[in-house]
Amino acid sequence: MSSLGIVYGEIFATGHKPWRPHPEHPVRLRKALRAIARYGLKNVVEWFKPVKADIKDLEVVHAKGYIDYVVDLVSKAPAEIDPDTYVVKDSLETALYAFGSAIHYSLDSIEKKNNYLLLVRPPGHHTGIGGKACGAPTQGFCLFNNVAGAAKTILNNGYEGVVILDIDVHHGNGTQEIFYKQDKVLFISIHQDPKSLYPFNSGYIDEIGEGRGKGYNINIPLPPMAGDDCYNKALEFAINLIKDYDPQIILVSAGFDGYKGDGMAELMISSNTYYNIGIKLRELGKPVVSILEGGYGPGLEYGLPAFVAGLLGMKNPVHDRETKSLPLTCNDVERVLSELIKVVRNLWGTA
Repeated sequence: MSSLGIVYGEIFATGHKPWRPHPEHPVRLRKALRAIARYGLKNVVEWFKPVKADIKDLEVVHAKGYIDYVVDLVSKAPAEIDPDTYVVKDSLETALYAFGSAIHYSLDSIEKKNNYLLLVRPPGHHTGIGGKACGAPTQGFCLFNNVAGAAKTILNNGYEGVVILDIDVHHGNGTQEIFYKQDKVLFISIHQDPKSLYPFNSGYIDEIGEGRGKGYNINIPLPPMAGDDCYNKALEFAINLIKDYDPQIILVSAGFDGYKGDGMAELMISSNTYYNIGIKLRELGKPVVSILEGGYGPGLEYGLPAFVAGLLGMKNPVHDRETKSLPLTCNDVERVLSELIKVVRNLWGTA
């Protein structure tokens, strides 16, 4: 599994284009492609075309009423689901290619042991079963939950043991809602403390799942201004959990908006952390499918190529200084991890 396939289609760099200023814009994909080329990675990876889902495929995750609502709204486009989340005439088409690619290449990955990075949009991890999730005020730019669709499809095809690692700076509230009461998917989200950032109402350490899912929902909130040193403590904890769970496949909600200065949050992550995530995932020796979520500027320009290099086992081509947190910030992170270790020990008997 030393190679990496990147899934991309022109529809993601042209479709679902807002009619007003908005950070979730096709230019994001052009930034990502330029960064991959700039750092000499374009010809190192294999390139694959997107695959379109059928409307019916969305029902593996979403309520039919929500799907019908989006279809109807697109027919009246341009329109807004909420102040953050827009649709235009080709939004459904674009989203179906994102969702279809997620389910197709995730199945291919687990069957053929290939690794993929999906450069797709619109993002999905904030969308729950029926739209807004876990009390969030909006859907946070998301239409359909691509990573959840991939996980559900894998389970429906007879596989067991899926990890979803969400590295977007915002808590993956939609994904949490979808898998909160089951133990077939281990969901781990490393994100900025939601007391200071969307989605505000979820992403806290006491949200550990319910029923059979108790212990299989792990939130690791990081305080604003946390740097590489703090993040890597959280990452080490997450990687150890993944090893203990021993999944058949790892799905990554790959957001790059935690990069310093990306503009949507206050974490201070450098390319070194994204490279480290890629390396650590590669070392696990499991199929890995990473699906683009957030990232709007420098995160795509520097964090993304470093992540790709890590997945490939290459040297980090992005030369960033490592970022350091204030001592009190790391103390907060260590306290969070200490509490989570107790939870996991009680429920899993490990960690």
